[in-house]
Amino acid sequence: MKWFNQASICFGVVLILTICLNTPHQSRALEVLDHTVNFDKPDVKHSLAELTSNAEKGNVKAQYHLALRYQQGQDVPQDQNKAIKWFEKAAAGGNAKSQLALGIFYGGGIGVERDYVQARKYLEQAALQQEPEANFYLGLLYYKGLRVPKLYSKAKHYFELAAQKGNSDAQYFLGRMYYNGQGVAKNYNKAFDEFKQSAQQGNKHASMMLGMLYDNGHGIKKDVKKSTYYYTQAAKQNVPEAQLALGIAYLTGHGVKENKHEAKEWLLKSCRQNNNSACEMVSNMD
Repeated sequence: MKWFNQASICFGVVLILTICLNTPHQSRALEVLDHTVNFDKPDVKHSLAELTSNAEKGNVKAQYHLALRYQQGQDVPQDQNKAIKWFEKAAAGGNAKSQLALGIFYGGGIGVERDYVQARKYLEQAALQQEPEANFYLGLLYYKGLRVPKLYSKAKHYFELAAQKGNSDAQYFLGRMYYNGQGVAKNYNKAFDEFKQSAQQGNKHASMMLGMLYDNGHGIKKDVKKSTYYYTQAAKQNVPEAQLALGIAYLTGHGVKENKHEAKEWLLKSCRQNNNSACEMVSNMD
């Protein structure tokens, strides 16, 4: 059967993903500072006039909440320039969340020209005030070498600080470092532990990696049913490699009951995200 042969060639019966995915979602790794920013809700107890008056008098908390209002368009027209202006004033007054926001804006080029030097400056200020997300983003700067030396030792340091505060992205990247042996000895057991903590918080990339570890018996006893469970968690969150893996699982009956229709549905979803391997398999099923 053509579709089964394709699955066998690409994945093998035992090592799903080892060939076609190699290091999963490497090209789709979380891009530094391009995350969706989870801002606080702005203060709506005070009128805009009152908030503005207090902000202009140097009240740092008022400056921060005024920035949030303009950033989110809360009772005012959304205005990123005004938001940045007030975030900068609040950051200068020592507001850690404003420093974090500016670090993300400059790193992601959100409303300002992308500037990793400025990003690092603000992130370091926020990190000194124990903002876990700031530590995570600093880790990414060093992990990717963005206007700083590519230093896995520093990346690991910042990731660990953030992970200790429960940052799931930091846990995921620590897992990747142990999985790939980046700046540390390759250690599947430690990778598994980090991915597990991250996945428990809903991190889709960590779920994908847990699927691989269970599939290949790396750092944990091989369990194809659990691997399929984690592929499913990631696939439902639109990770194309997980959708491909799940499609293959249904094609081959790997950890699930064989179901060609279900397989094609997942492969199509992966293909629509420009996964060439999935597209080839769909064409071979027709």
